[in-house]
Amino acid sequence: MQAINPTQDQSLSRPPIQSISDWFEQFISHVSVDKMMMETNTAPVFVDKFYTDIINKDFDATNTFLRVQSTGYFIAKIVNCYLKELHTHKLFPQKLAFDFSDAKILVWAQIPNESEKHEDALILAEAEANAKYADNGFYISSTIVEEGDKLPIPPHYKEIKINGRVSSAR
Repeated sequence: MQAINPTQDQSLSRPPIQSISDWFEQFISHVSVDKMMMETNTAPVFVDKFYTDIINKDFDATNTFLRVQSTGYFIAKIVNCYLKELHTHKLFPQKLAFDFSDAKILVWAQIPNESEKHEDALILAEAEANAKYADNGFYISSTIVEEGDKLPIPPHYKEIKINGRVSSAR
């Protein structure tokens, strides 16, 4: 992946000078607070470990930490996108469960028998989320079953609540 040079990419819109100045002041302030907490031994464990790894030039540990943080961020974004897309269709599965790995989100959904509308909504939600986040290396893969199949949610999946209830409590 090639680094973006703002002087070469005219699509980047640079913020006003005052916004740049404000952002750096706030950033420096946060780092200063972290420094004080490190010096007084009051930093939360993850803050202490993060800076200790950087100071010790443990780039594997630093990048692993950043990878875990970015993975959590993108998984939350893609699942949120998926659920919002389902909400636009107002067709929720009877049961909905997820399993997560580093880059893949597995969806297990149970729909009413012969409901093409439900199936289409799930496929479109998956397509929308994948189109939006595939460039970041994350994607959803769905398994759709019908109520009549009488298949249990696989044990490694976590069932989620839909409209405030566990998805199977309809």
